[in-house]
Amino acid sequence: MTFQTLRCELADGIATLSFDEPNSPVNTMCAAWQDDIVAAVEQIAAQKGELRGVILASAKKTFFAGADLKSVMRLTEADAPAVFAEIERLKRAFRTLETLGIPVVACLNGSALGGGWEVALAAHHRVAVDDPKTQFGLPELTLGLIPGATGITKMTRLLGLMGAQPYIMESRLFNPRQGHELGLVHELVASDGELRARALAWIAANPQAKQPWDDKAYKIPGGTPASPKIAGGLVVAPAMLTAKTHGNYPAPEAALSAMVEGAQVDYDTATRIESRYLASLMAG
Repeated sequence: MTFQTLRCELADGIATLSFDEPNSPVNTMCAAWQDDIVAAVEQIAAQKGELRGVILASAKKTFFAGADLKSVMRLTEADAPAVFAEIERLKRAFRTLETLGIPVVACLNGSALGGGWEVALAAHHRVAVDDPKTQFGLPELTLGLIPGATGITKMTRLLGLMGAQPYIMESRLFNPRQGHELGLVHELVASDGELRARALAWIAANPQAKQPWDDKAYKIPGGTPASPKIAGGLVVAPAMLTAKTHGNYPAPEAALSAMVEGAQVDYDTATRIESRYLASLMAG
C-alpha cells in the first residue's frame, strides 16, 4: 500500500511507521496524514499475527509538529458533527494500535508538540534523544484549542488530575530529561542512531505490552474527583479559572471539564468526552 505522508515497512516481524509529510519541514496532522495513519494501522492490524512489534519514527529533524492549523481556521459551526467524526476516526486508529497485543514504541528524534505528543502517547514505550533543546507537550490552549486527540485523557491518567494540570491547563512544555523524570519518557539515548536498537530491545523484552489504563488494577494517580483531596481542589478550580479568563476564553474551561468528567468514567468514554469538547471549539 502506498501512502502520501508516511512509509510503512514490514521486516523481521517489525512494522515501522516513518512519518514524512511531503513538501513540509515538519510532520502535521493534515487530512492526508489522518487518512494514511488510519489505513496503515488497518494494514498492521491485519498482519499482526506476523508481527513482534511496531515502531513509530520520523524522517524529519523533529518527530511531529501537531495539528494542521490552516484547516482548523476554515471550519464553521455547521462542521461540528463532521469534525467530531474525524476526531473519533483518528482515535480509533490510536486505540487499535495500542490494543494490538504487541508492543508499540515511539522513537522521538526531536520535538513532539500538540498532536505530535498525542501520537507519541499512542505508543506503550517512548525513547527520546537526550537533547535539552527538544520540547514535548501540549500547547493547544495557547491556540484556543484543547489536546483532544487523547492528550487530556492520557496525561490525566498518567500524571493524575493535579499532576497533569500544568501540562494541560498551563501548556507547560518539557524536555526529554524532564519527561523522563515525570515517567512520560521511558528511555533516553545520546543520539538518533541509538533509537531503533533501544526500541527493538524493549519490544523483545515486552512482547505483550499494554497501556497502564488497560490493566485491571489501574487507578488514576492521586485519585478521582470523588477523592477528598482532589474534590477540595476542584471546588475552587472553576472560580479561579473564571477569574483568569473572565469567561472570554472557552478552551481552558473545556479542558478542565474534559479532565474532570473524563476522570470519572472509563477510558473510552473519557476520550469521547474529550472529542466532543474539541469539536465544539474547532467548529465554534
